[in-house]
Amino acid sequence: MEEKQKQERKVVHLQLGDEHLYYGSIAQLFEDFTEEELGISYYKTKNNLKAKGIIATDKCIIRQGVLRTKVKSV
Repeated sequence: MEEKQKQERKVVHLQLGDEHLYYGSIAQLFEDFTEEELGISYYKTKNNLKAKGIIATDKCIIRQGVLRTKVKSV
């Protein structure tokens, strides 16, 4: 039987005050919130989040992580 690799996918975590929201992409995050609401532009977030891992503004904190899932055996 062939062993399957674990699946991983990127997760973008937004902390806006006491609220925590999770997104599958930076693009979707900016569909729900404006640059003014987050205090940072889409392009700055896209270009810097991966390298820094976390971006903090006076309005929010944006983190990028990995969602790890177990692969079901067939």
